[in-house]
Amino acid sequence: MSDDKLILEEVNKYIDYLEKPSENFGGMPVCPFVKKERLTEKLMLEVWYPDKTSFVDILDRLQESDYSSALVICMNIEGIDWEDIERKKYQKTIQVLMEDKGYKDLKALCFSPFEDWTAAGEQTRKGAPYFLINIAETDALNEAHRSLWKTSYFKNFSEEEVERLKVYPKKRKGKSYEREDKEEESL
Repeated sequence: MSDDKLILEEVNKYIDYLEKPSENFGGMPVCPFVKKERLTEKLMLEVWYPDKTSFVDILDRLQESDYSSALVICMNIEGIDWEDIERKKYQKTIQVLMEDKGYKDLKALCFSPFEDWTAAGEQTRKGAPYFLINIAETDALNEAHRSLWKTSYFKNFSEEEVERLKVYPKKRKGKSYEREDKEEESL
């Protein structure tokens, strides 16, 4: 079996975890939308070796395909160890790159298993076998986020998690948030 095939198997096991309902998320999956993406074959899984393929090439392949989103699996190469990459800074950098290259309708969200991160008190990223980049249409991400406001998904989020993730539902625990239109960072 090829290395890439083993890598994809590891990532698919992590995605299985993301699809499982969790009481921490109001009985919903950690990521309520990934199962449909996989079942409808709309999720492109890409093992990325930055010394062999540019990030823009991946964006081009996504745009030219029938996929609606991509999960880029970032592999260590000489000079890049993803454990040393500051997720938030890298995410901002690739967002600027995407905008500069004309991909203004897409958003990239980075997930690092090396970062101390919780959502609803759960270490949602620790099980990821690699540094991951999710690429999706900005409008689809925003609409998915808004649809969760009508559920119990955020009920176990701490105030700090709400602020960090920028998940401002119309009402949460009796509070109104003024920044409803802000984009979320995601889980």
